[in-house]
Amino acid sequence: MRAFAINKLITEASNIFLKHEEDILSGYFDKDLLSLSIYANHLEKIKNKTTEAVFQHPDVVSIQIAGYEVLGKLFAEFVNAVLHNSKKGNLVYHMLPKEYNNLNSDEDTYNKILRVTDYISGMTDSYATSLFQQFSGISLG
Repeated sequence: MRAFAINKLITEASNIFLKHEEDILSGYFDKDLLSLSIYANHLEKIKNKTTEAVFQHPDVVSIQIAGYEVLGKLFAEFVNAVLHNSKKGNLVYHMLPKEYNNLNSDEDTYNKILRVTDYISGMTDSYATSLFQQFSGISLG
């Protein structure tokens, strides 16, 4: 049954693409292909149910909220370290890898913050969580 449904959707998407190919390739087509499908109402119901059951599930939402806390704290700590001279800031500054803490005093604030953002955006979830725990005193390892 699942394979049959997938085949129907692929065929439907292919037909819609071919019908609108010229507009798609020229950049004038700005819709979701399947929004033009005879199955659009069914897909909308599936999307709404999935959003409710999966993406808005309390476990998923709590992980997203925790992610905001982790990223916010790391960003604030590292930005304070590169912009302000304090005892704690100097220690945090040394947690930055050399390619990110090689800031010269002539570098503008924007570029300093950009380096921090670049560093944090390259972190894995587990590394960011570990660093957050260290900065928060939850983990001392």
